[in-house]
Amino acid sequence: MRLLRGLLDVVLGILTAVLGTVLGIVAAVVWLVGGVLCVTVILLPLGLPVVRLARRLFTLARKLMHFP
Repeated sequence: MRLLRGLLDVVLGILTAVLGTVLGIVAAVVWLVGGVLCVTVILLPLGLPVVRLARRLFTLARKLMHFP
């Protein structure tokens, strides 16, 4: 039973690390889109919330990639 629990912990750790990596890549793309929106002055009000969303996604990705 202990072996099964250890195996489950390893699989869940790998799965959350992969999910965190994918979320980090998505956050980077969202951040780039927000940066491009902020460069165009007329779309600045739309770009700032997108950059804020990317920061939240980066924080979530970092929490997912942290091994307990």
